[in-house]
Amino acid sequence: MKKLLLLSIISCVLSMPAFSMTEKAQKEVADMIATGDYQKMRNVAYGMEQGMFGHDENPITACALRRVIILAHQDKVDDSDYANEAIGCKKIKPTENQQAWEIALTVLKSTLSKK
Repeated sequence: MKKLLLLSIISCVLSMPAFSMTEKAQKEVADMIATGDYQKMRNVAYGMEQGMFGHDENPITACALRRVIILAHQDKVDDSDYANEAIGCKKIKPTENQQAWEIALTVLKSTLSKK
């Protein structure tokens, strides 16, 4: 049942228009969602901000992940996480902010269900 739920969440999140990435990056995102790992989230967000490591440049999703990092890992975040969120989310248009929050909440729900 958990696998089915996880696959449903991943397919929903990956089908959102904000997710434009290579197959390798999709696998990395799926693994990140499955584990909820703090460092993996940071790496994926950075890859999406810079368009590196198999990720297409995707500021909306990068912003969303920066928010998830802060909300889901309050015990691990430091000043750099807050700075990364502020800088990364400034790159998106105000009209894209809702989409970033929707992605963040979807990923956050999945991540918190793993804890």
